[in-house]
Amino acid sequence: MASDHIQGWLNNWEDNCTPWQMTGVHEGLERYYKMLTNKSSVQNKIFIPLCGKSVDIKWLADRGIEVVGVEASEKGLKEFFTEQNIEYSKETASSVKGTLFRSHDNKIRLYCCDIFDFSAKVESGFSGVWDRGSMEAIGPGDRKKYVDLMRTLIGPETGYLTEIVERDLGKGPPFCIPIDELEAVFGPGCKVTKLMTVTNLPEYAFGIPDLIDFNVFSISSK
Repeated sequence: MASDHIQGWLNNWEDNCTPWQMTGVHEGLERYYKMLTNKSSVQNKIFIPLCGKSVDIKWLADRGIEVVGVEASEKGLKEFFTEQNIEYSKETASSVKGTLFRSHDNKIRLYCCDIFDFSAKVESGFSGVWDRGSMEAIGPGDRKKYVDLMRTLIGPETGYLTEIVERDLGKGPPFCIPIDELEAVFGPGCKVTKLMTVTNLPEYAFGIPDLIDFNVFSISSK
């Protein structure tokens, strides 16, 4: 039986009710993905929490970047590999309770597990985190727990980009997280910078009428 905090998520996948899944690459990722790479690194590696079947995964892998994702829905991960025509293997994950879906070239590794079971013991050494639709999907009661997990996966040189919706506070998911709250939850050692706003794009709006603006933030060490 799945944990209570992900059962609704799994139900949405089983019912094919996943309006947050975009058919194109996120504009913010296209514009700013180099902030998630390290020029001095031989191999860049980006983490995507709650990745679903995002086309961003393949887009990054096509640029020579290793992509590690976490998703609770096995259905979503299978659909990713099928829709992107990528051959893969499926195996029991060795360091976390769950399953590992791995592309044959090992450039894409997607873990089917509870995000809160993931840790740096499973994968580490990330040059960047692309957090689109993940932090804003986490309920306010679990937000600090989520950020604490993210902070164990990043280092001083790790780039972090996140998309946060603008809407009335308390409504969600997805939830609005004001910039001052982002600064508070990540702590005084981190700097939060608003990079761009995406406005009035229906594909971003989760099928919810009051979702109009989506902000992309960079979170970095001071």
